[in-house]
Amino acid sequence: MAIAQVAAIIVTWNKLQDVCLLLQDLAQLDLHTIHLDIHLDIYVVDNASTDGTQVHLEESYPHVKVLQTGKNLGGSGGFSYGLNAVRGLDYDYLWLLDNDIRVDSEALVFLVKTLLHQPEIGIVGSQIRKRDDPGTIQEIGGFVHKQKAHLTTHFGNAPVASVEPILREQQHLLVDICAAASLLVRRQVVEQIGVFEDYFLHFDDVEWCLRAKQASWLIAANPASIVWHASPDFKYRPWISYYDERNLCYCWQKHQPQLVLKRIWVLLPKLLYYAATGRYCINQIYFQGFFDFLKGVRGQRTQPFPYTEYSLDQILYQPDLVLFVQDTVCQNSELGQQIQQLQADEKIRIWNLTQTIGSYLWTLLSALFRKPVDMAVVAWHKPNFRVIPMAKQIYLFIGSGYTLADFRISALLGAIANTFYNFCIIYWQLRRTMKPYLRR
Repeated sequence: MAIAQVAAIIVTWNKLQDVCLLLQDLAQLDLHTIHLDIHLDIYVVDNASTDGTQVHLEESYPHVKVLQTGKNLGGSGGFSYGLNAVRGLDYDYLWLLDNDIRVDSEALVFLVKTLLHQPEIGIVGSQIRKRDDPGTIQEIGGFVHKQKAHLTTHFGNAPVASVEPILREQQHLLVDICAAASLLVRRQVVEQIGVFEDYFLHFDDVEWCLRAKQASWLIAANPASIVWHASPDFKYRPWISYYDERNLCYCWQKHQPQLVLKRIWVLLPKLLYYAATGRYCINQIYFQGFFDFLKGVRGQRTQPFPYTEYSLDQILYQPDLVLFVQDTVCQNSELGQQIQQLQADEKIRIWNLTQTIGSYLWTLLSALFRKPVDMAVVAWHKPNFRVIPMAKQIYLFIGSGYTLADFRISALLGAIANTFYNFCIIYWQLRRTMKPYLRR
């Protein structure tokens, strides 16, 4: 019987409830089969959480080893901290796990079997499904997408039922990258290529997989190993785009230098669209990512982004406010509860958008003389443009707060001009920076 020694590494920051749910799943894992016996040790890397994570885990889960970093190192620094702590110990495989996933009881067995029987594979990932939509696949690994200078996910957003016959025939799929949401790696791979780059978060696992491929290891995903992960649609915040673009540039500079310049060209239509629709503050996040790459900034960004972010209390200070809130914004439970309480206290009045075309056109015409809405709060990603002409003030909900949007024609034209200006500066600086790498 084969015996496998595995260390699970979970990185967390103020996600105690999620970590406890994951630990419950790990306690239910099938670790013993006819031909395989797995010994699993669990390490939780705590990035200086303030929600009592370390104390609770040490009291309630004595079998779990808590590694305290002392500060928020992000996913990159947290995984590197954990990998450095265990790679000198007697483990065959190291299992990287996001703190907000749920794990099928056979998830680890299938990953171990892949590495046990395929010595040329250095890293193997799981089939990741959406926690909020379990019938949909989030990804089963991914590939470098050279046309977009980005990544494409394998089976991304595919219904599980539609691809089950295909997946049943595949013991593993060869891919370019696997997400560190659930990723099993041989200890000797870590000893050979090292730990994550200091990206803080996002694309650290991409660069790591590409580095392993460069060292002649194969990267695979096993569709029989199933985990459920919170959908990016619900987790996404605009500031994440800063880390995406900055770290993607570092990744391409190292592994695909011809894609760095292409990336800014690919982004230009999106940036112009954001500028023309009152969301230039989003462009500033993207631009800051490129500028910080050019400056060599890594790790966590400590400087604020160049726009003002307000809390709900700061924007809802007017008495008898006529307010419109987009439905997708109200899905944020804290915001919805606050608005319901203000409405119950008769401090605000919620304005509902008319549904019929005729009544909407009449309201729109009336808004030329007197706007019926004092303030509209819309989602930054997909704002309700129908209400914007009706409101005196428009705020974009950006996940952690609100920022004022300016939809005046002069402001939109200025945003488009600034977008072109910053694009030109970034392009020429990237071209100069990347010239030595393109000559190799």
